[in-house]
Amino acid sequence: MGGGIAGWLTPGWMQMEPRFSPHLHKPDFVDKMIADAEDPKPLVMEECKPLCSFWKDKLSRCESQLEQVIKVNPTKTCLYPMRDYVTCIEACA
Repeated sequence: MGGGIAGWLTPGWMQMEPRFSPHLHKPDFVDKMIADAEDPKPLVMEECKPLCSFWKDKLSRCESQLEQVIKVNPTKTCLYPMRDYVTCIEACA
């Protein structure tokens, strides 16, 4: 995994952090819902949300600070934290 000095000097390389890649093992209800011609994705996304708490907390902090910052600079948004949170949930599901 890029051992030694070369690994640490490689741009974009970092230690594996489990909170950056949430994984949900296939729940039992997925096969049953697919067999019944139902869409299991909304339920799977609900199960993924607790695994993305790091990104949800980051988004909440941004939104709470945005109320103060937007008075000074109205062009600021929380677009990137929102994108990270949604990407986390979609990657898990």
